[in-house]
Amino acid sequence: MRIFVERLLNHPEVPELIRTSPLTQREWQVLGLIYSGYSNEQIAGELEVAATTIKTHIRNLYQKLGVAHRQDAVQHAQQLLKMMGYGV
Repeated sequence: MRIFVERLLNHPEVPELIRTSPLTQREWQVLGLIYSGYSNEQIAGELEVAATTIKTHIRNLYQKLGVAHRQDAVQHAQQLLKMMGYGV
């Protein structure tokens, strides 16, 4: 989460991106942690919620991103970073 979210929050177009995004703030956090390689259990620990809650967030963000697998979500995050001019 650290790298992805830091890059996201420091980019000048991010408020617009987040404001117009179908993802909730929590789903952005979960996506950042997925991008950083965290497991569901690690994400739950980091965000101090139940693992079942994380599974729900992941299911929702997969649906909103139109992806079916964790690696697809990571690729989506990489594409967002590339669009913002970050080499990943």
